[in-house]
Amino acid sequence: MWPFVGRARELEDVMSALTGPNGKGAALVGPAGVGKTRLADEVVARLEKTGFTVRRCYATVATSSIPFGALAAMLPADMRTANPLGRAVEHLLAEPQPLAIVVDDAHLLDDASIGMLHHVIRQELARVLVTSRPGERTELWQEGLLRRYALGVLSRAESDELLERALDGPVDSRSSTLLWSGSAGNPLYLRELVVSGRALGSLRAINGIWSWHGAIELGGRLGELVQENLGRLEPSHRLALELLAYSEPVELDLLASLVREEALDDLETRALIQVESSGRRTVVRLGHPLYGSLLRATCPALRAQAHQRALAAGLEATGARRREDLMRIATWRLDGGSPISLDLLAAAAEQAWAARDVTLAERLCRAAVDAGGLERVGHVFGEVLMYGRAPHEAEATLADVMSGALSAADLSRLGATRSLNLYFGLGDADAAAAVLDSVDVPGLPADLRDWLWVVRILQAAERGPVAPVLESSYRQMAPHLSIFLRRIRATCFLNAGRYREVDEEIDACEAEAAALALDDEPSAWPNSSTPRMRCFALAFSGRLSEAESLALKMDDTSFDELDITGTTSLYSLLSFCARMRGHGSHALRLAREACPRTADNHLIFDTIGLASLAASAALCGDTGLAADALARAEQARRPAWRLTGTTVSLARSWVVAAAGDVRAAADAAMAAADECAELGMHSCEAMALHDAARFGVDTSLRLAALTSTMDDAMTSAYAAHATALAHASPTVLEATATDFLRLGATLYAAEALASAARLHRTQGNVRAASQASARQALLMRDFDGVRTPALRVDGLTHLTRRQVEVARLATSGLTNQQIAEKLHTSKRTVDNHLHAIYGVLGVTGRDELRTVLGPP
Repeated sequence: MWPFVGRARELEDVMSALTGPNGKGAALVGPAGVGKTRLADEVVARLEKTGFTVRRCYATVATSSIPFGALAAMLPADMRTANPLGRAVEHLLAEPQPLAIVVDDAHLLDDASIGMLHHVIRQELARVLVTSRPGERTELWQEGLLRRYALGVLSRAESDELLERALDGPVDSRSSTLLWSGSAGNPLYLRELVVSGRALGSLRAINGIWSWHGAIELGGRLGELVQENLGRLEPSHRLALELLAYSEPVELDLLASLVREEALDDLETRALIQVESSGRRTVVRLGHPLYGSLLRATCPALRAQAHQRALAAGLEATGARRREDLMRIATWRLDGGSPISLDLLAAAAEQAWAARDVTLAERLCRAAVDAGGLERVGHVFGEVLMYGRAPHEAEATLADVMSGALSAADLSRLGATRSLNLYFGLGDADAAAAVLDSVDVPGLPADLRDWLWVVRILQAAERGPVAPVLESSYRQMAPHLSIFLRRIRATCFLNAGRYREVDEEIDACEAEAAALALDDEPSAWPNSSTPRMRCFALAFSGRLSEAESLALKMDDTSFDELDITGTTSLYSLLSFCARMRGHGSHALRLAREACPRTADNHLIFDTIGLASLAASAALCGDTGLAADALARAEQARRPAWRLTGTTVSLARSWVVAAAGDVRAAADAAMAAADECAELGMHSCEAMALHDAARFGVDTSLRLAALTSTMDDAMTSAYAAHATALAHASPTVLEATATDFLRLGATLYAAEALASAARLHRTQGNVRAASQASARQALLMRDFDGVRTPALRVDGLTHLTRRQVEVARLATSGLTNQQIAEKLHTSKRTVDNHLHAIYGVLGVTGRDELRTVLGPP
């Protein structure tokens, strides 16, 4: 039986209807697969625990024509009497009381069974619970006999919870989204998807994370369920549904031009299609996503091609007015085997890429190349391949295109794309610069010259240092290119720790883009990069909640999963925030999401994802995973990617610390700080210096100097923390903990309190130490698998060997009497030992002791 999720309120309401003083029973009404039977299972279990005798019956198509057929299992064998109802009632009265009758699929009950249930409910012979489809055999609740509860599909959050509880492990976001889109919140469909996926190997766990591989295939029980819901279809109904399977969502007027209107009305009545209106546009969808999968799987190939040719012709006849129409026409023509012009393929490929549909853009580009149009789509194809994790193929393709007879302008456009791929895809800075030099020739239009300049600045911004790049980006250009310079400046300000100026540049950038209504600007840097930079600026400056909220909102509308910046950056940021809050396991899960799914063709932002994984694993004490992730990050890192590569240096210190060498960890943190300082990356320099302070190095002066140019709250808290540690001031550490807590950095707050408690004990202030430890314990209640040097206590060195033994046994959960028996001593002696231990460590009980000493 699958976990019970998302029906807690309904369960309580139904139990009240069945067991309350005025309750007679309840009817659970909803479409197939929404969990009516699963809820009934929970109700039955509750009823039996409260002393009810439960008799459960199952109505079927086979029993629907047999009098009392579905109820036969709970009735006497001899019902052939002149008064079968009286005989049945007599039998029920002999049952142990209180009695509950539960009937599944009551819409399939025969008339005699319905009549009997009427009598049972009216005479209060038993409490009755039924499950039923909507619109069928409604007498039981329409006549007021039963309280009706309508059950719908699960929400996305409930579906995700059910999925992870059923699999007993986390599921990556791409796979959970795929399964959500396939099941649309229907628990039965979700269950069958999981069962078939595991049986076929499509759904499997890799490194502790469940992931779906390949497309959803409808087979076995799942296919039968979907076919059962579709039912028998008239030819006109099947035609409409098959057309929708290859086109949804599709405009109502286009579909209506190809099928009879009455057929659409019938299908909508049966909930097999949905009609949605948005403004002046009305579209039609299938009633469930899996309907389309089944219809496509069962549609003969020639008929499928005919459907798609008809759709293409119908859309062309309406004038193809919408932006995405060329993409749809091109796709339908390709799949339908119709002739297609190179002009249409090239235009559709550009539209697909502008819409960030990497898969479709690649397909259309390849079709154009096969048709001899490499020169027409080379620019788009190169970008598609780069973002699609094929930088080597992108280089070969672009080099091939550029070897042909092209104009200087065309060569410069292609050269810019090729240079970007060489630098950000392959990490070859020299080759990238050489290509730019070769195409940057006199006589180019001003826009092209400026675009080549922007590409140079983009690469320089990754090489560093920050300051010269920032100065170079102030150059007059056409408005659509000036936006790119603003993005570069925002990145430089972010790296320099000038977070207010990040916001100012992003605000100006977004305002200019909106004013220009840019739809087809050069796509070397996806538009979602600006809000991502805002997320990082918020997090680094100490506004964690705002950063997380914006990142989660972006996750719903992020760039295609193949994007080298979107998914990686968002999940790395969320993992960073989770680490700051002390949520180690959650941080590790998010970091796994940020990692590349393949060991081949690492792109620039893969280093960020792998570094995030290394740091998160180290924080959780998983030294093996941390070391492996760090090694992969080092392998992915390229010399050209200097600024991005600093994330690896920052993670290295934590991997070393997790292995137990805090002194070496401090050295690694200082090396990372020096590396960042050389590049002008003061935001990361501040983090590295703070890490070094946490490892025992006095970095207070350098951090204090950074606060003169970085006026954000987080850097100020870093400096205060380092200064308090250097001056061994417990009261200042407690004040710093309050500052960190206000910012959401609960881990740092707990570390500051742990240090304060130790200093108070050293100075003989036991009461203050106890209070600081209590505050620390309170903060760490929500921590999850976090281990840092600052939270490891050296208090055991102040205890005797027997006190250490007693303390460890106490944290393992044994009572004082059990500890005494284990150590062959008296309970009074154990009591005295614990009293002394609490005094030495400045704690007030076992919970605080467990927090201070860590796991046994």
